[in-house]
Amino acid sequence: MKRSRINYLIILILSFVYILFDGGFLPYTLFYIVLLLPVASIIYIIIVYNTFRYVEKLNKREYKKGEMLDYTLRIENSTPLFITYFTVYMHMEGQMLIKGMKNEHLILKPFSKQEFSFNVPILYRGKYKVGISHIEIRDFLNLISVKYLPGETKLIRVYPRILPMEQHNIQYVRVAENEYLSHNKETGHSEVRDIREYMYGDSLKKIHWKLSSKYNKWLIKETTASSEKELWILLNLAQLYGEAESVLKVEDMTIETIISVARVLLGLEITIKLCFYRSEQVCLTISDMNGFLQLYELLAFIPFDQAVPFEDVMGYFNETMPERQSVMLFSPIIDGEQIDGLNKMANSGHDLSVFYCDVADREMKKEFIRVLEKELPELGIKAVKMLEVLGDTEEDIDDDKFSAL
Repeated sequence: MKRSRINYLIILILSFVYILFDGGFLPYTLFYIVLLLPVASIIYIIIVYNTFRYVEKLNKREYKKGEMLDYTLRIENSTPLFITYFTVYMHMEGQMLIKGMKNEHLILKPFSKQEFSFNVPILYRGKYKVGISHIEIRDFLNLISVKYLPGETKLIRVYPRILPMEQHNIQYVRVAENEYLSHNKETGHSEVRDIREYMYGDSLKKIHWKLSSKYNKWLIKETTASSEKELWILLNLAQLYGEAESVLKVEDMTIETIISVARVLLGLEITIKLCFYRSEQVCLTISDMNGFLQLYELLAFIPFDQAVPFEDVMGYFNETMPERQSVMLFSPIIDGEQIDGLNKMANSGHDLSVFYCDVADREMKKEFIRVLEKELPELGIKAVKMLEVLGDTEEDIDDDKFSAL
C-alpha cells in the first residue's frame, strides 16, 4: 500500500507538470481525473464495506479431542463492482487447530461468492478462537484500507479424552483393596489422626461437628480409617517451551492419563487428593464419581504455565503430607532434580509411582532412562511412560521441539 501511495503521488506530480508545460484541454483533463480518483476510490470502498456479506457456520461449540469439526465460510459480493483487494484474516489459534485454514487474499467478481469448507479432526484440548478475526478491504487504488470486525468471536472448547484404562493390563493401578490399607491400621479404625479445615470434595461424614461449632468454621477429622483407601496425586504444571504442537501433545498426554487413572480409582471408591501449584499450593479432595465431573472440568483446560520448579512443589507436599501415603506424580518432563525429590519422598516412607512423557536432559537421556527403568524400581518407585499408557509411539513427539522450564 505504501508503494501504491508513492506511485499515485508521482503520477499526480507528473500530471501537474504536464499542465505547466502544455496547458491545453488534455493535460487539464488528465490532471483532474488523477486528482478525483481518490474520491471515487473512497466512494467505492464505502459501497463495498456496506454491501458485502459473509456467513460462518460451525456445527457446535464443545468437542472432545478427536471429534470432527465442520466449519464453513461463505463470502458474497452483491454489487456490480470488482472487489480487488479483499483479505480475510483468520484467528491464529484456529489456523493451528484446523489444518489448511489460512488468511485468504481474494478477488471477488460482481455478484459472485466464494466458499471455504473444513472438516478436520480436533487434535488438541483447550479453548480456541476459530473463524474470522477481521476482514481488510482496500480501495481499488490500494491507497487506503478499512477493517471490518465480526460481531461475534467463535470460541470452541475441546475436552480431553477419557481413556478406558480398565481394559488394559495396567499394573500400576493397584486395584487390590489391601494395598491401600494404612500402615497404621493396628492403631484402630476410629483413632483421629489429624484435624484440618474443610476442602472442596470432603465428605460431610468427616466433619467434626463439635469442633466446627466451637471455632465457627468447618473442620474435618482425619482418622486412620479415612486414609485406608486414599491416594495422593501430584501434578507438575511447569511451563514447557518449544514448538507449539509438540508441547500440546505432551500436555494432553499428561492430562488424559491423570483423568483416566482418576476415573478408575474413584470407581473403586478410592479417595483422591489432587495437589498442584498455581500461584499457591492447592490440594483438592475428590471422594466419589460426582466429584469426578468437577475434576474433569478443572483439568480439561488447566494451563501448564507455572515458573516454580516441580521439585520445590514436591518438597512442600512431602513435608505436609501424612506419613506413608500412596502417591502418584504426573510430570510431562522429568529431570535430575525431580528424581532427587522422588528419592526424598521414598525415604519418607511414601509408596510412589511417577508418570512421565520424556526426560529433560537430551545428552544424558540414556542414563536417565536407565535410572527410571532400573534404579527407581529397586527403590520401590514405579516409573511409567505415558506414551506407552496411551498406546502412542515415541515418534509422535520430537524430542528436539520442546524443553522443560
